[in-house]
Formats: sequence, structure tokens, C-alpha cells
Amino acid sequence: MGYINWMDGLSKGLKIVFCIFYLDLTWMVYRIIKFVREKNWTMVVVWGIIAVLLGWIWWVVDLVVMIAKGELFSF
Repeated sequence: MGYINWMDGLSKGLKIVFCIFYLDLTWMVYRIIKFVREKNWTMVVVWGIIAVLLGWIWWVVDLVVMIAKGELFSF
């Protein structure tokens, strides 16, 4: 998938920019597409629920982990 490869290829600075409040939606879509591609339906449901119910606060977790590790948080 082109979207997954494009997001993976971004510099750390741009990844951090995408962790800002409304732009964090891009990472939620990234996770869902990634797990659909892997056919991991449990994680698709989990991240779908997190995107709908906790998306307004989850961006803080993404931002902190991206700054600290340079990668997204994953279960």
C-alpha cells in the first residue's frame, strides 16, 4: 500500500507534526490500514474503537511516544 510506505518513509520531524491534535487522525487511519493489510481483525476493531472513543486524547500518547522512540505506540 502506497499510504503505509509513504507514512513509514517520513522523517521523524514530519511524523511528529502528524501527531498534533487533528492531524493524529492520519496515524489512526495508518494503523487501521496496516492491520487490515495484515488481516489482524482484532486490532482493526481495537484501533477503530480507540479512534472513535479516545481519539481526542490518544494524540498525546502518540506525540510522547513519537518524540521518545521515533515510532508509534503499538500493543
